[in-house]
Amino acid sequence: MAEEWLTYSELGERLSISPEAARQKAIRYRWPRRPANDGKTQVRVDVEDVKASTIPRKPRESSDDRLTPELPPVEQASDARALLDALEAHITTLKGVVAKAEEAAARERARADAERSRADRERERADTERDRADNLQRRIQEAGEDEAGKRAILEHQIADLTTIVERMRRPWWKRLVG
Repeated sequence: MAEEWLTYSELGERLSISPEAARQKAIRYRWPRRPANDGKTQVRVDVEDVKASTIPRKPRESSDDRLTPELPPVEQASDARALLDALEAHITTLKGVVAKAEEAAARERARADAERSRADRERERADTERDRADNLQRRIQEAGEDEAGKRAILEHQIADLTTIVERMRRPWWKRLVG
């Protein structure tokens, strides 16, 4: 591990890259920098480690040197196509899942609306029964105390109706239990 202080141009020569690329590499890897006496910036780097981790590049060819353009390997195109097909299949699957979730949500919404309207009807029925019980109690009070037998019957009917009303006032899930 021999660390050296090199200018960007020296580093570029050793790595076979341009001085600007060497400067960007120094910034990217946060290598220590210092100004030299000649005003140029020096970077402390272990050249051997950097060479080992850098992928060697082919020197650039001029357009005149090439006889035919290089085509990408067929395998890459088929891999990309296979990946694209797999992603499209996954998108189709996800669309199916979303459609099922929307259907389930619509069913639950409809069920909740039906339950809400049923609860409203039950509440109206309970109110009607309560009014009926109040009317019976008022008639009993009007009948007077001399009709004890009628009164007992009516009180019994009131008690029955009161029980019904109380049962109707409970939430529907408690009424199912008992």
